[in-house]
Amino acid sequence: MIALAAKPPSLTALQLADVQAIIDRLPTFPSALRYYDDFFDMHRSIRDLATNEWDVIHDGVTATVAFGVFGPLYCPLVKWIFIDVLAYRDPSTALYYYDGLRRIAERFGDRILGCSIAVQPHTFRDVWVTEILPVVTVAEASSLRAALHSFCRLNIGPWNLGLAAYVSRLPSPTVDAYRTVRTGDCFLPLDQQSLVIDHFDELATRVASSPGRVETEELRDYCALLVAYQHGFRPGQLARIKAPDVRVFNTGAVHCSVQLTKKWDNRQRRRVSRRIKREWCPIVIEYRRRRNLGLVPMDGMPIDSFFGLTPAKLSVRIRALVERITGTEWSATDLRHTAAQRLADAGVSHIALSEFMGHSDARTANIYFDTSPTQAQRVNQALGLSPIYATVAEVARTRTIDKAALLRLPPDKHIGGAPHGIPIAGIGACSVGQSLCTKNPVLSCYTCRKFLPVNDAAIHREVTDGLRPVVLEFAEASRANEESPSYTQLRRTLSAAERVIADIAQQAAGNE
Repeated sequence: MIALAAKPPSLTALQLADVQAIIDRLPTFPSALRYYDDFFDMHRSIRDLATNEWDVIHDGVTATVAFGVFGPLYCPLVKWIFIDVLAYRDPSTALYYYDGLRRIAERFGDRILGCSIAVQPHTFRDVWVTEILPVVTVAEASSLRAALHSFCRLNIGPWNLGLAAYVSRLPSPTVDAYRTVRTGDCFLPLDQQSLVIDHFDELATRVASSPGRVETEELRDYCALLVAYQHGFRPGQLARIKAPDVRVFNTGAVHCSVQLTKKWDNRQRRRVSRRIKREWCPIVIEYRRRRNLGLVPMDGMPIDSFFGLTPAKLSVRIRALVERITGTEWSATDLRHTAAQRLADAGVSHIALSEFMGHSDARTANIYFDTSPTQAQRVNQALGLSPIYATVAEVARTRTIDKAALLRLPPDKHIGGAPHGIPIAGIGACSVGQSLCTKNPVLSCYTCRKFLPVNDAAIHREVTDGLRPVVLEFAEASRANEESPSYTQLRRTLSAAERVIADIAQQAAGNE
């Protein structure tokens, strides 16, 4: 590993004496360090700052900051860095920078801090470029740069506020922060998104008809997944939703206010309001009712917390639920990127996408537009012609039914209809029965888990050939507005039908 070859910058005896003199001139620590815990919405204090271990509460958990790892000489210096960062940033960021400095000290030795205050800024820049930059990670470089900014604010050594811009211009390690977005590895495939949507639809129907059949824990997990999937919020934002932030109107609409996090300055934080999809509102309404009745365990969380879980636990639950639904493990961050890409594919503006993501810089949204298909590709995807959609290996439901077995089923189990005036019948069976189905027949069947397609590719090919002209009519009438529910439904149906055809062809080839 390159990191093992790193050598700590050498300091002369005179420079070590300068370091000792600079640290000796540091002011006396205050009697207590106050910081704001936004998770519990309260101010906390760290007392007895002379000790080398401080307990910091953040995101519902307690972290111990051990300054003793920096040695007796540099321990006071790192404490002042931590105090300064905590005055401007949240506890999570302060802990993030502390951990980066700790790893740098382990890699270079604690004298890296001494070098930063013992030499002149232009000399330290040479050390940064030649000895530090080639071996540090992005997190470590950010932490050391944050320490230099603290030196500027505190006037430690040769640093002062006039050098803050100089520190900001120090080069960073080369890394593609959006590599998974460029490659598309973080985007849920369309068939798996259909599975998630299908589960939301089914749960909303169950809650509306017989809410007692749904467990509270299940409701909580689905509510968290719903908001993360639809609006791309992070687990930390979901965990900070308060009970009054979820508003239910007489019309049945549900609005949710969420705080924007991960800002460079706490003063940049603000709340945004988002609307829950109307068809899924019953899920949130029923969970909110149970939460207000005290049926949701809080487990030491803030009394007004809507979900009653820490960000870490919410992240684990969302990941587990998505894996249970799709068979693939996806994180809340993947859901966030997928939500952003859906909007970019639909043709929203940079400003609208930046507002949706809560980004301060509209240029960050460019990555999603760079990976978004062109207009012609979007129409091809809607038509089910794109090879990306037609040759998906993870084909929908692997279960099929032959024509003889289909004919023996009761008539209610047969699927048929005439969407958009196109008669469609004989495509398969429904394990529930059309009389009990709350969805639009035929167009919803291909994306339903209870659909048993007949194992004849020609029948499904007739469906796709018949519906493609309808897609083109919608594309021309709405100028390819992919936010149109009808357009989106047709696109999902044709994509799923193409996967069924590909699956049947694969099965036929395997039997030969």
